[in-house]
Amino acid sequence: MLMVCLVMLVFGSVYAYFSFRSLFLPFIVWVLAIGGFRFLWSLNVPVLPDLYIDRLAMIWLGLVFTIKFVVNRRVLRGPFLLDSLILANGLYILVRVYLDGNIYFHTWTMSFLIPYSAYFLAKNIITKTKMVRQFLWVLLILLVYYEVISIAEKFDINWLIWPKRIISEGSHWKGRSGGPYLHAPLFGTVIGMLLPIHLYFLATVRSTSKRTLLLVSFLLCFAGLYFTYTRGAWLAGVAALGTTVFLNRRHYLRMVMPALIVVPLLGIFFLGIGQDTFMKERVGNEHTISSRLGTAVTALRMWKANPLLGVGFFQFRHLQKEYVQPVDIPLMGSVKYSEMLLVPIHDIYLGPLAEDGLVGALLQGSIYLFILLAFLKKYKKREKNDHFATYILPIFGGLWIGYLVGGLAIDYRFFSIVGALFYMFAGITVGLDSDEDQGMEEFEDEVRGSGRQME
Repeated sequence: MLMVCLVMLVFGSVYAYFSFRSLFLPFIVWVLAIGGFRFLWSLNVPVLPDLYIDRLAMIWLGLVFTIKFVVNRRVLRGPFLLDSLILANGLYILVRVYLDGNIYFHTWTMSFLIPYSAYFLAKNIITKTKMVRQFLWVLLILLVYYEVISIAEKFDINWLIWPKRIISEGSHWKGRSGGPYLHAPLFGTVIGMLLPIHLYFLATVRSTSKRTLLLVSFLLCFAGLYFTYTRGAWLAGVAALGTTVFLNRRHYLRMVMPALIVVPLLGIFFLGIGQDTFMKERVGNEHTISSRLGTAVTALRMWKANPLLGVGFFQFRHLQKEYVQPVDIPLMGSVKYSEMLLVPIHDIYLGPLAEDGLVGALLQGSIYLFILLAFLKKYKKREKNDHFATYILPIFGGLWIGYLVGGLAIDYRFFSIVGALFYMFAGITVGLDSDEDQGMEEFEDEVRGSGRQME
């Protein structure tokens, strides 16, 4: 016990030292914690909730952030209109949670507190283009880990799977890779959202060996996404990649075109997609689609009965029986009462509309609108060959579209990672001013050198 305490003391002291030198380090540790490693270690405290790594990392980051800003008399980065909308929406839902007895306070922390904190912290910590690039490197490494885990799960390569709880607790999905989240739809959606990051580094890295590894990772990412066997995640990945390429056709299109040929060939000859009976069962399963469409109709009925404020946060499943009715859906046929009775919300649009009403929907819609306006404002700088606007913003745009498309098929409120990624990139977009960047000469030379080599 003495040795354990000494090791923890030394590690904690070193970590504290580097944390106070740069907020970027504790921010990265927090992102990795919510990125799948929250259960590696926890601290059990009487009365209080268990403190997993992501909670401890967030508490520490918030503490260091506050101390540094007070001591150094720093000013929070503006503009603050989007911040105000985010704060208003978070408080609106929190009040609803409080009025319902705080039963779903934990769900509120996962779906609102952590993502909104990610926005605020990223906006005030990642303020230089070089820092954005470093952050993207971290996310790329995390994505490579996801690829390896997904493929290893598919082929039962247990020695590659870590943490081992994936093996012991991940059997629920029956052949679908669930990754460290133990949830195949979420795992696939995260992989699909992060997929376009490869394009940024393929366009800016000039080392031949690094580019080769990036290409291998890019191809493996498609395999990792495929093995989650989740249609919504596949659509999210296609939407994210397509949006990114559309926003930077000049540099990214030539990298994707070969993949459009290579990926299907690899899928057919090496992954055996044509003979994959499990994939055919997943794609051909119309029952899940019809039941979810029927549940969407139920959500609309619920909203019409309580249009302004909705029925209350997370109250859909408690009131579902009162609104479920058989429904006929064009091309899908009749959806029976029993098919919809226990089906939970599977989207981030109609379900929250029924629960939070027009007030919540307008607040959330306003947040999306102001993120779009901030994006368009910065995106115009590509005409001046601004690196952030030309290369990085299309990646952000792809991730956001992947988030919104994936939200048609999965309810994100149980998980913090998807919302955190969405709002982190929003915070960086709003807070970063590339005109303030200093010391970019070497970095820009690397990018220009890479461009000349590719040409």
